[in-house]
Amino acid sequence: MDCASWSGAPARRSPTLENVTHVLERPGIVLGIAALVLNEGATDENAREVIAAAVDSGVVALDTARAYARVDDDGVGERLAAEGRASRPGLPIITKAGHYRAGASAWHSDGSAARLRSDAERSVELLGAPLDLLLLHRADRVDDLEESVTTLAALREEGLARAVGLSNASVELIDRALAVAPIDAVQNRLGLGVDAFTEYHHCRDAGLDFFAYAPFGGPRAAPLATRVPRVWMLAAARGVSVHRLALAAVLGALPGLWPVIGSTRVESVRDAMVAATEEIDDELRDALLGDLDSRGVPV
Repeated sequence: MDCASWSGAPARRSPTLENVTHVLERPGIVLGIAALVLNEGATDENAREVIAAAVDSGVVALDTARAYARVDDDGVGERLAAEGRASRPGLPIITKAGHYRAGASAWHSDGSAARLRSDAERSVELLGAPLDLLLLHRADRVDDLEESVTTLAALREEGLARAVGLSNASVELIDRALAVAPIDAVQNRLGLGVDAFTEYHHCRDAGLDFFAYAPFGGPRAAPLATRVPRVWMLAAARGVSVHRLALAAVLGALPGLWPVIGSTRVESVRDAMVAATEEIDDELRDALLGDLDSRGVPV
């Protein structure tokens, strides 16, 4: 899932890229379902509670995938997302194709036309509607990216998906995709104080929405407070969590970016959702930008 480095080449636009619209209507927080399904000890009961809390608290979309599955249930991740949307019809759901669970500890990637079409059809069946955003899950592992993008574009043209894009894509892969057909979005890992903003800026230049998963860095990263100490000090002064204020700062400082969080507790997801209504001022923006600059990953 590592982000590849920027080649420095300018974004290549398809002649019809200007027809691509934003996937989501407003900025905000996206809830990723992966940890709710794949973590050790994960239960459907807890997943439903966390998803319901996110939906009730104003989440702007749910993020799932064909790969968020159990060995004996290939559709659990998408089924949970569909159940969550039932209380708020129209809530966008992002899903991903071309990467699937093959065993207890094994996942395989397949970006072929047959696999992507099969995955998309299964996702539509599970979600009960055309797909809001369908992403090629492991763009960095497919054998023929051009075939994959051609298939995604066909699925969009046929109405199975409203928007399509890539996940885990370097600048080179994004440009290769754009040379084949318009895409709408990219989802990559972007941990604050850990990962560079190369692909984010490239997507901004190309007019693509950017979804940043693992914004807190993931389980192996140093604690967030140690990576954004200026934001942490502001959070302490304002009486809120550093996670909430960091998300608010991201929304205020990085237009066109939607954080995809992986909360597994009701309390955490409710706290995170408040970020979308938190006051965002110059002091907070400067704190985040200063923290990232000091970590060697400036915006």
